[in-house]
Amino acid sequence: MCIIDIFGDDIIKNDNKKISLDEEIEIKRYENDKIAFNYPSNWHEFKNENKNPAEVVAMRTDKGKGGTFSFSVANSGGNSTDYWKNFMEKFLIDNGAKISDSNMKNIDGVEIFDFKSKISKSNVSSYQRHIGFVKDKAFFYSFFTSLDLDLLEDDIDVMIGFK
Repeated sequence: MCIIDIFGDDIIKNDNKKISLDEEIEIKRYENDKIAFNYPSNWHEFKNENKNPAEVVAMRTDKGKGGTFSFSVANSGGNSTDYWKNFMEKFLIDNGAKISDSNMKNIDGVEIFDFKSKISKSNVSSYQRHIGFVKDKAFFYSFFTSLDLDLLEDDIDVMIGFK
């Protein structure tokens, strides 16, 4: 199996072997009826008590300063990826977030948004990376949260290889 890193030109080969990220880490595969993606074995699924109804899976890691990943699927309502990008950014800004590195990519004919947000409360900043797209009348949305997203960059590159 071959997963294309949608934010670069690298190809990640996954035959359930180890790849070199920060260290040799086994790559596992998550699959259900809505989504499939690879993930480093230092991430694990957990029950998210605060999940939204559209959430399909939540995962976390203790790597670096820790991080969480949430993936949701919802009806797109006939709206485009650009609509959902603008909607999500406005929602976050209205709730005190600062948006950065906002862009759109076209990968294999699918428009994908990718942006970061920062929310500060009680002198602690939390960072999120938001990735989403519309395909087959569904809105696919994922986000990563961490106190230091840079430490999770390699992991995110592996995990965004969803189909």
